[in-house]
Amino acid sequence: MFLNPDHVTIAVADAGPAIEFFALLGFRKEHVAMIDGGLPARYMGMPGMRAQHITLALEGADPRFEIQLLEFDPTPGTDPGAHPTNLRQRGFNHLAFRVDDIEAATALLVANGVTMLSDEMDYISRKLRLFEGPEGITLELVQWGDSNASGQGLQRATGHAKS
Repeated sequence: MFLNPDHVTIAVADAGPAIEFFALLGFRKEHVAMIDGGLPARYMGMPGMRAQHITLALEGADPRFEIQLLEFDPTPGTDPGAHPTNLRQRGFNHLAFRVDDIEAATALLVANGVTMLSDEMDYISRKLRLFEGPEGITLELVQWGDSNASGQGLQRATGHAKS
């Protein structure tokens, strides 16, 4: 029935910097369309919506995975009381990307001015690290494998060893 995630859509004020950011993660611009009312706008529950819709595809991903950007016209105002990196808010929390070398991925992001939001953590047979994406959304690097495969990360995090 359910197979795998297909895409995530992110509303941005300026698509250019978001496209550049996601290119660092291996995404390439594949399709651009203008939504100016019509069926797509009605489907999303905003019949008068005007927005540029940009599809970014992760190169080499099998199965396919996309980031879809929406750049609204006009750009909606901001709410200074609700910052998207607040992991305690309800709704979208974060998107995680699996990597084969978390240290190399971190170095690439830092070298390109990306803000890290956490130190690296070993947890349940994987290494994790949060970072900030476009519009302040929270993203995460995940490296599965050799790192504490015995469950020691879980023991440190919860006080209980994996059985």
